Amino acid sequence: MKRALLFVLILANLGVFAWVHWYVNPSHADLAPAAAPGGAPLKLMSELTPGERKNLASTAAPVAATKTAFSSTTIPAGTTFVSVTTSAPPPATAGSLVCASYGPFPSADAAGQALARLKAAGLTANQHAIAGKAKLGYWVYLPPFGSRKEADAAAAMLKKRGVTDIYVVADEANRNAVSLGVFSQRDGASQREKDIKKLGFRAQMAERFRDEPRYWLDAKGVDASLPAADAFKDLGDEAAPIGRATGTCPG
Repeated sequence: MKRALLFVLILANLGVFAWVHWYVNPSHADLAPAAAPGGAPLKLMSELTPGERKNLASTAAPVAATKTAFSSTTIPAGTTFVSVTTSAPPPATAGSLVCASYGPFPSADAAGQALARLKAAGLTANQHAIAGKAKLGYWVYLPPFGSRKEADAAAAMLKKRGVTDIYVVADEANRNAVSLGVFSQRDGASQREKDIKKLGFRAQMAERFRDEPRYWLDAKGVDASLPAADAFKDLGDEAAPIGRATGTCPG
């Protein structure tokens, strides 16, 4: 009986020994890391030296930047990239020709004098006229009545009260209006309007114009040689001072 028990213990020890050495504690060679494709063994980050970590970081940075740059852009297959160089247009030279227009001149005589000055300065210039209007003054009047009889009655009442320079308008545009005078200055017209209103009439004031051409000069030359508008100040009209507009010459 004791021999059988001893034999069982021996077999149990042999089984434990085999389990520990064959299954639980494999050899260290089995745990060695696999070799990298280049032949060097793989290493954990913690196993790298400071120099190896620095080299790894400098190598990985350009790759990461490249991936980031192209991650949000879809590039069609077969796309070809070329280098393009742009440059700003050349600046205008100081001696390039420009064109300037001067005006409006109130009369052909004034424009002729200005044209002579431009040509005397060696500039190419010409004159042209366009339709315009000239202020005649200020007109004080009673607006058109419904009939000629009513207009005549209003004019007669004003004359009895000492108002002169009165007549009933007969032209089509203001038929049956009562004219109370034309004034060159606004102050005189304004005072006339107030005096008539004090008599109980609805007087009004309006500016008057007449059709009259306006004259302009076109000159060509180097910008520095073209005079300012003030050079023709003495030839202009107070109501419409001489101006200058500069631009690129046609063609």
